[in-house]
Amino acid sequence: MLPSTEKVVDSDNRNRDRISISNSNSSRSSDFLNKGCNVFDGKWVIDETYPLYNASQCPFMERGFDCLGNGRKDQGYLKWRWKPQNCEIPRFDVGAVLEFLRGKRVVFVGDSLSRTQWESMVCMLMNGVEDKSSVYEINGNEITKQARHLGVMFGPFNFTVEFYRSVFLVQPGLVPRHSPKRVKAALKLDQLDDISGEWIDSDVLVFNSGHWWTPTKLFDMGWYFQIGGKMKLGMSINNAFRVALATWQSWVENSVNPNRTRVFFRTFESTHWMYVI
Repeated sequence: MLPSTEKVVDSDNRNRDRISISNSNSSRSSDFLNKGCNVFDGKWVIDETYPLYNASQCPFMERGFDCLGNGRKDQGYLKWRWKPQNCEIPRFDVGAVLEFLRGKRVVFVGDSLSRTQWESMVCMLMNGVEDKSSVYEINGNEITKQARHLGVMFGPFNFTVEFYRSVFLVQPGLVPRHSPKRVKAALKLDQLDDISGEWIDSDVLVFNSGHWWTPTKLFDMGWYFQIGGKMKLGMSINNAFRVALATWQSWVENSVNPNRTRVFFRTFESTHWMYVI
C-alpha cells in the first residue's frame, strides 16, 4: 500500500486514538506517534527489502495491476519506500496489524486510487494468514473496477476490509426538465452519494476523490453541476470540487462518531495509466 500521506479529519482532537500494539515494535510505533512525525515532508528512497507482498500470489489483485504477472521484466519500481525527512515510519508488521484490526471494519471510499489501495492492504494482510481460504470476498464478487462494493473478510480475525466505488463522493442524478441538450447528467454537489449510509458503521474510513474532476470526465461527457435542485451551468470544476468537499466535510462532522471512527482523506497521486504509442 502507498505510504501514509493522508490528512486526518477529526472534529475533536481530544478523542484521537493512540494506537497501542503489544509487539516488538510497540515502542517505535509510540515514539513515531508521540513525536509528531511530519510524514508530508520527505522523499522516496530505494529499499531492497521491498515489496511487502507478491501481487501475482494475491487472489484479490485486479489483473490489470499485476505488472509482474502481465510480463513486466524490471522490478525496480517495487523497491520504493516513503522516507520522512526527520523520522522513520515504523515498518509494517503484519501480525501486529491483524491483531489491531481484530473485530473491526475498514472501509475505503472513492475512485480507482482507493480501490488499488484497498487491494494492496488486503494483499499485505494476507501474508500473515496461514489458511488463505479463510480470507474471502463476502459476496463472492469478482475483483473488477466496475464493482460498486467489494468486501474481504479475514475469518480468523473477524474483520473486513471493504471498498465502495464513489468517484465524486457526491450524488449523481437525472437531468432536470428543460435543461439544455448538452446536459446528460447532473452531479448534486449538496448531497452525498446515496450509499453513504453504508459507510458510517466503520472503525477506519478512508476517502479519496479528485481524478474524475476533469473536463474530459465531466463536461465532455455531458455532466454538469446542480445545487438545491438548480443547474449551475457556469460553475467551474474547481469551485464545484470545493462545494462537494464541503458537503463531504459536513457529512463527516454530522454523521460519523469520532469516538469510534478514524477518518482519512487521501489527496492526489500521479496517474496509474500510461499510454504507449
